[in-house]
Amino acid sequence: MKKVAVIGLDTMKEKLISDLMELGVVQITDQSQRLAEDEKWQGLGTMDGDDDRVASLDSEINRVTLALDTLARYSVEKSPLFFTRRAMKARDFAETMEGRKSIVADTDYILGLNESLHGLREQINKRNTDLSSITPWIGYDLPLDVEHTEFTEINLGVVPSTVDIGVLDQRIQEVSEAVALSEVNRDKDLIYLMVVTMKENQDDVLTVMKQHGYTPTPFKGFAGSANDNRNRIIREIKEKEEECKKIEDEISTLSRMRPGIECLHDELIMERDHVKIKSNLLKTKRTFNLEGWVPEHCEEAVNKVLEASECCYEYRDPDDEEEVPVMIQNNSFNSPFEAITEMYSLPDYHGVDPTKYFGIFYAIFFGMMLSDAGYGIVIAVACFIILKKFALEGMSYKMIKMFFYCGLATIFWGAMFGGWFGNFFQTAAKIMFNKDITISPIWFDPIADPTRLLIWSLIFGVVHLFVGMGIKAGMDIKRGHWLDAVFDVFSWYMIILGAAMWLAGGSISQALVTPGKYMTIAGALIVLLTGGRDRKGIGKVIGGLSSLYGVTGYISDILSYARLLALGLATGVIANVVNTLGSVAGGGLVGSIVLMVVFVVGHTFNMAINTLGAFVHSSRLQYIEFFGKFYEDGGEEFVPFRKNTKYVRLTSGTDEDK
Repeated sequence: MKKVAVIGLDTMKEKLISDLMELGVVQITDQSQRLAEDEKWQGLGTMDGDDDRVASLDSEINRVTLALDTLARYSVEKSPLFFTRRAMKARDFAETMEGRKSIVADTDYILGLNESLHGLREQINKRNTDLSSITPWIGYDLPLDVEHTEFTEINLGVVPSTVDIGVLDQRIQEVSEAVALSEVNRDKDLIYLMVVTMKENQDDVLTVMKQHGYTPTPFKGFAGSANDNRNRIIREIKEKEEECKKIEDEISTLSRMRPGIECLHDELIMERDHVKIKSNLLKTKRTFNLEGWVPEHCEEAVNKVLEASECCYEYRDPDDEEEVPVMIQNNSFNSPFEAITEMYSLPDYHGVDPTKYFGIFYAIFFGMMLSDAGYGIVIAVACFIILKKFALEGMSYKMIKMFFYCGLATIFWGAMFGGWFGNFFQTAAKIMFNKDITISPIWFDPIADPTRLLIWSLIFGVVHLFVGMGIKAGMDIKRGHWLDAVFDVFSWYMIILGAAMWLAGGSISQALVTPGKYMTIAGALIVLLTGGRDRKGIGKVIGGLSSLYGVTGYISDILSYARLLALGLATGVIANVVNTLGSVAGGGLVGSIVLMVVFVVGHTFNMAINTLGAFVHSSRLQYIEFFGKFYEDGGEEFVPFRKNTKYVRLTSGTDEDK
């Protein structure tokens, strides 16, 4: 990364911002902190920007988003498996936006329909509330708007279902004998009562009622009997629901408006970002100043833009204390595995991007864990079709392409181990045709010889760890700490390789045992004598012993690769069990049908669960064992100022990304 500082005339600012957005390779940094902390800048200029305009554009974006959400909610079109931005040439996008007023009118029309729907649903909710409140009173025949006569008051209300109505009636009679208490209805929670009192006794009676939890139930605005009102409310709810259905049907026919509204949304996003980025700039009466990060390989393109706007500019290398954004780049094979790195954390700017080193290991480990060529074919073909059918971008593209490579690796290891949907073809030949066939592994069968696979898993693990340790050594040497590379890395190479030759070399040649013994001892002495080199006195001895104790960590790391054996065997054994279950019905037509049904269901489950396991454990081997040897994380993602469209992917006339 290079830090670029730019000064230009205010008359060229809008053009420069547009050109930088079009180019999309400069991360423009906020200068407000420098203006606040650096006195020499405080008298030179002020912060640029228009917060009110940004807020206004955000409001417009929210309205357009609501219109698109409304269209999506009632659309009858089938949603695609993967959401992708629609490719659109820049000139076609510009032609579409020439009809912006018409698109805005379409947006307003949809929002009007949505508002009508919202109002109708509020009315339906109110009617439903009225319906639930009036339904328990169906047995009450008097008009609800009749609340009193010349001499009496009619009170409707509820008491808790735990109240003894007989006791309540007795208490009321003690206050006044001229009272009529009638139970209209009851449910598990409430008792619905009608109480008729003389006007002069109303307050005394209600006082007693309230002592038993009485709550009045007023029916203001209701006329006629409860049953008449209930029928009316049900009719009104039905009418409102029919109106809602008509509006929803109308919205579902407006999908033709979606492309234009999506363009409007992205146009507003670009306008908002154009205005918003100005708040990162400094300005004077006639000039402006911006600073930003530029990838080194993009300098030439940025220079052309700056010179076209007649700007003065200067590049410099990052300072040691600066937080430099990170952009990782790899070749076509390794770039999909950036998804694994990004899921963990971006590397520190001064560290190393591990993707180019672990990509091949990830595919190998995934293939060994899934270890069935049939499953690999399904995964690879499915990912290939998705990549061809959908214009995926970003993380989705990386993940699908990574699984495509992992599928190819699974095909390789499945063929090496002889797994083709387990032993399905052998079983199918026996069940369907009563034939015995053999499909031999190219290398060996792990189920028959698991020890061999365990040994090779540990060997691959040691190679993987050695690569990680080698990266650490390279980082130390590059930083001028070559002694650290010798004492902390190469000494462990000697210990691990020497121990392998000493303990297991005899199975290959006895000539390896003695050199391995002395190599192990020499490496251990180096670790013991240099492990505490940064300490003084007894600390040197303690540091050396502590460093040598690290052998337990290396043993643990190496044994972690036994999971390659465990998951590989799990896939193969479960696959064979599925095939065995499918063969229990015997031969013939019925047996063949049962076999195929069990094949589809059983192998789908086995492939799904073990693909997930292979993904998780392959990632774990990178994150824990591999990254633990050298990785320095915490990098800040490089976020260039560009067209961050959501629905439309703008392309040039030659269909290349802008």
